Amino acid sequence: MHSLLSLLVTFCTLNLVLTFETAHLSTFPPPYWLPNHHVLQKRSLDTKKLIDEESCADDIKRICGVLPPGTDDLTVLECIQTYKPVDGSELNEQCQHSVWSHTVSLLGDSGIKEATQRACSIELGEILSKCDSDSENTLGCLLEHKDELQSVPCKAFIQRIGYIAFSDYRLLPKLTNKCQKDIDKHSCGRLQSGSLSQGKTLACLQTHLDDLDSDCHRHVLKVSEQQADDIKLDRQLFLACAADLNTLCPNIPTGTSQAYKCLMHRRLDRTMSRMCAEQLARRQKLISADFKVSRGLARACKDDIRTYHCRRDVSDDKDIRLSQILLCLEGAMHNGSKVSLDCQQEMLDHRKILLEDFHLSPEIVSGCAEDIKKFCDNGVQVGGKTIHCLMEHTRVKKKKERISPQCQRALEMLVQETDAGEDWRVDPILREACQPVVDAECSNVRGGDARVITCLMSRIGTKNMRAACEAALLQIQFFVARDYKLDPPLYRECREDAIKSCHAKKSWSDDPNHMDPQRGPLVLPCLYRLANQDDNAMVKLKSSCEEELRRVMRQRAVSVDLEPDVQDNCLDDLAYLCPLKTGRGEETQCLQDNLDKLISKCKDAIINLTEQQAEHIELNPIISENCAEVLKKHCEQEMKDGKDEGDLIECLIKHKNEPEVRQEHYKCRAAVEHFQLISMKNYKFTFKFKQACKPYVARHCSLAMSKADVITCLSEIVRNATLLDQKHAISRDCRQQLRAQLLQQHENIEFDPKLKAACGRDIEEHCGNVVAGGAQVLECLQKARKVLSPICHKSIFKVERQQLTDSAVDYALLNGCQHDISHFCHDVSLSQALECLKQYKNEAGLDPKCRALILRRMVEQSEDYRLNPALQQSCRPEIRSLCSDVIAREPADQELEGKVVKCLKGKYREKKLSVSCARQITEIMREAALNYKLNPSLARSCKSEVRDGVPQGKEFKLFFFYFRSTVSADLPVLPMVTKGERLLKRILRTELDLLKSASNSCSARIKLQVLRVAWRLRRWSRRRKWTSTLIHCCTRPARSTWRNSALTL
Repeated sequence: MHSLLSLLVTFCTLNLVLTFETAHLSTFPPPYWLPNHHVLQKRSLDTKKLIDEESCADDIKRICGVLPPGTDDLTVLECIQTYKPVDGSELNEQCQHSVWSHTVSLLGDSGIKEATQRACSIELGEILSKCDSDSENTLGCLLEHKDELQSVPCKAFIQRIGYIAFSDYRLLPKLTNKCQKDIDKHSCGRLQSGSLSQGKTLACLQTHLDDLDSDCHRHVLKVSEQQADDIKLDRQLFLACAADLNTLCPNIPTGTSQAYKCLMHRRLDRTMSRMCAEQLARRQKLISADFKVSRGLARACKDDIRTYHCRRDVSDDKDIRLSQILLCLEGAMHNGSKVSLDCQQEMLDHRKILLEDFHLSPEIVSGCAEDIKKFCDNGVQVGGKTIHCLMEHTRVKKKKERISPQCQRALEMLVQETDAGEDWRVDPILREACQPVVDAECSNVRGGDARVITCLMSRIGTKNMRAACEAALLQIQFFVARDYKLDPPLYRECREDAIKSCHAKKSWSDDPNHMDPQRGPLVLPCLYRLANQDDNAMVKLKSSCEEELRRVMRQRAVSVDLEPDVQDNCLDDLAYLCPLKTGRGEETQCLQDNLDKLISKCKDAIINLTEQQAEHIELNPIISENCAEVLKKHCEQEMKDGKDEGDLIECLIKHKNEPEVRQEHYKCRAAVEHFQLISMKNYKFTFKFKQACKPYVARHCSLAMSKADVITCLSEIVRNATLLDQKHAISRDCRQQLRAQLLQQHENIEFDPKLKAACGRDIEEHCGNVVAGGAQVLECLQKARKVLSPICHKSIFKVERQQLTDSAVDYALLNGCQHDISHFCHDVSLSQALECLKQYKNEAGLDPKCRALILRRMVEQSEDYRLNPALQQSCRPEIRSLCSDVIAREPADQELEGKVVKCLKGKYREKKLSVSCARQITEIMREAALNYKLNPSLARSCKSEVRDGVPQGKEFKLFFFYFRSTVSADLPVLPMVTKGERLLKRILRTELDLLKSASNSCSARIKLQVLRVAWRLRRWSRRRKWTSTLIHCCTRPARSTWRNSALTL
């Protein structure tokens, strides 16, 4: 009974001590197990107890309060060792010596066996049998096998012993023997013999972990593992963080490993004391060196580590780095294996730790030391800021501001170890910068598997994206983009294809003992090539893999930094040519604009990238951002199909001139036209054109340098085959794409660099006020062709040949007559649109602007037989045999001004033409009778008269002025029999003007034209009296020659 009362008094007294000590120390050991107290009392019966030492009486009372007489040494030592000196007050020197003596006595081999005999009597023998029989380190043996104990009182007693043992390295014989040299080398043992170290020597060795000898290194980590069970076993950390534990982790028991975890989670809290943060950093460094120093990770992942052989080829007594364990377990998960949820949570916590402090990654400490000193304030920034500073300096354009290659490799290793691309929460900088964006845009997206990062990437360029979030995101993605394994969905869907076709490694992580050259950066380009193959290719990717590839390509298009091939090869060009281009997609666009100035490696990379953009317009961030609404409205079907393959850009080009696009979405129109300009540099930049015409370009146009050269080359081949009525050497698909390219060239002179270069001065002189687009500049040049420079005149003639040979490339005609074509020629091929519209040019319902355009094209055709494909095709034999001398005398690239047609008219009179050719000549004469401009020689002779005296649109009246002067003033009232007769009567009633001032040449031409009309009217109405009257009214010379003259048209 007395004994029980004594124990209760002791328990109450200790609680009073705990209350008193809180003023000095925020946490104190929990109540002790009663059986252990009995053990120590029995052992101390014959020896003087520490509480009875006179040299310590005052200090013990000051530190521990009033303890009952006979309090055992373990209790007193625990109190003293957890004492945190305040204001320099420490134990006096004699007391320190006494404390040391009692500690050695208690923890000596014989003392520890005696003390543990009763509490651990059942298991003590079994545990000691596992240790070296020659070893006198019973304490070390008990601490090492503590986790194997089943008895709760025994484990509690060993725990209490540990509190004292870890207070001084000299109480751990193995550590003392193995580390004495390192203790001396790093000045970790400066304390006087007999003084209280409170774990300072051990903490000093842990701080210099990377510089220790191998044996000492191993034993320090072993002791560190034993400390992991209870924060109080790490005396320096416990003393430094006592107040922080009370403040930041008030509900966490101090005698467990949970206190470590809580403090680790709150390490970046601004209220944490500096000393505590420093001690936690030391602890994190130990965890990084040996994963077992983290008791939570070691326990939660024990089975998974064994299942997936994460300790392969490593003996149990050797430490394994945290990064190796993380890589192994992450690899198992990425390869489809299951890892327990508790283990996954521990992995997530430790991935965060590695990204918070660069000191935990030896590769960065050694590989980036100079870069940290040069660029990142010597590493004083915490919370991952130094790591992100280094990441930012991998992306800069100037060489002097870039980190070293070995530092970049160290960062790449860190990103893989932490699997930073898998979960945005592991990176403290990314987490802090992007939390508001996630709350606003991605709140419904579950963390992990790169889901949130994918969501954030899709929000770049939107109003809710913040600059800090975008910067941090791109810094991480810079490294993720360089290894396909670091994008979880991409790796999961494409792993089999990558292994099968791209020589990718089967394992997600590298086996440290079976390292081979890194192939990650080479896999993604290989997958891209396979995805872009023709449909009949032998190797095909899974559809799910292709879908992920498109997602990745779309995400990485926002910045050149995420295009490894471009970024690695174009940094110098970016610094020199595009130093101020930093906006979304601006760097890539700048490089595309300066394609001809790039170094060869960069040029090849940009060509490849532009080809990809041409196939998938979503890879062009500027177009994607500015044309979303236009695509939704005008290209819905193309978007539904899923596969782009050039369809979307073709749709945008088709609709870019729609009124609402020009007004509301002018940025989209500008972006599309800019890409059209870029595409002129290489025919491969137009996907459909490349796919359809690639073999023909290689066969027929191998010397062509630009897209314009290719278009010119192919169009000449197609035109010649058409005119010569030969079988086409160019496929139908290629011809169709060629038409599309010619149409684009004719729509905007900017898209025809050769024509623009040839006519630059002429444009300034004659079309300076004309806005490019809508074929306006080209039409202006065509109207002014008589006054153009020779080189421009030749170029315009070539364009006219293209347009008049194939109406499908005549942008002005298709655009200006769009409604009339759909109304009158809906069942006619666009290539024959002009020929169809000619038949309806006098219809009342025809748009006047379209009618004017048709007549203008007919005038152009009248200038040269080569501009009239129907005439050229019908009269080819006659031209070659009967009019070859005319062609031989004239230049090849200029209009013949109707000379060949005039030759054919003469042969028509001689009846030397074939039926088809004669039909064409008859049609030409008919049209010329109604429009003097269709007779080049007449138009040329009467040019001055028309310009000076006839109102615009009334020029046809001039034809008949001369005729009006030769007939009687009192014309009979003529019957209205035919359309031709009605027309003639209207003409004969015309006011008589200007004829008197007409030149002789013009008068003669008019007279001749009138006679021709009369001849034709005579054929229409031979029996009408007025026809003969009309002819007889003419002068005698006219009467004698009219028959022959009429035939010379």
